[in-house]
Amino acid sequence: MKHGLSGLSLAIALSLLVTGCVTERTYTGTDIPVSERKLDKVAAARERMQLGLTYLNRGNSEQAKYNLDKAIEYAPELEDVHVAMAYYYQTVGDLVRTEQAYQDAINTKDASGDSMNNFGVFLCQQKQYDKAEKMFLAAIEMPKYTRTASSYENLGICSRDAGQTEKARQYFQMALKYDPRRSVSLLELAELGLDKGDYVDAQNQLARYHQVAAQTPESLTLGIKIEQALNDDAAMKRFGILLLAKFPASPQAKQYRVNLHQ
Repeated sequence: MKHGLSGLSLAIALSLLVTGCVTERTYTGTDIPVSERKLDKVAAARERMQLGLTYLNRGNSEQAKYNLDKAIEYAPELEDVHVAMAYYYQTVGDLVRTEQAYQDAINTKDASGDSMNNFGVFLCQQKQYDKAEKMFLAAIEMPKYTRTASSYENLGICSRDAGQTEKARQYFQMALKYDPRRSVSLLELAELGLDKGDYVDAQNQLARYHQVAAQTPESLTLGIKIEQALNDDAAMKRFGILLLAKFPASPQAKQYRVNLHQ
């Protein structure tokens, strides 16, 4: 089975509340301060970004683009506005401009590992596997980046999609070193173990998976396959019973019933 890549939500601005910046100035001849509103370009850019993404989520791409353009005009060095523009272009299906917007984001002076990770997700989805790998690794190298396990897991998924199973296995193992509870990495390693013929390791990885994640039709079916490969009929039957009891309407359960009567 294939698992999805992990990126931050690109509708990042929807939760931001921004206002203009108020400054005080004292005029000659009086000590009374007079408040006046001064345009805070970064705050204005975030406000435009929020508005643009709101319009995009409502399906109004014209107003979305107008406000996102304004956001970039106000603060061209703000990373988030370029990420938001990448989200806009990806939503409307302009993949060339999506890539350019991500490039603009990671070229800002305060570029973060999160943008690099999201760019890597996009590149992997476009089957640009080498570029994606470089971008995920660049994210991991950022000093204040906290989502290292997520990026290693993305590297594993991307390597698997590229047909590089051994590299995928190594990256999934790295993800688990940073976060032993990453269920996707555990399930992927169980699948890779089964495919490689390392059935005991596959069994161990699946057991670890079931310690941190709920049973699913996919995981129980994988258990059936692993125990079948190990010639353990009793264990295979236990997984089958669980599959039929918990997920009777699932395609996996229906196929299991067919297999029982063959």
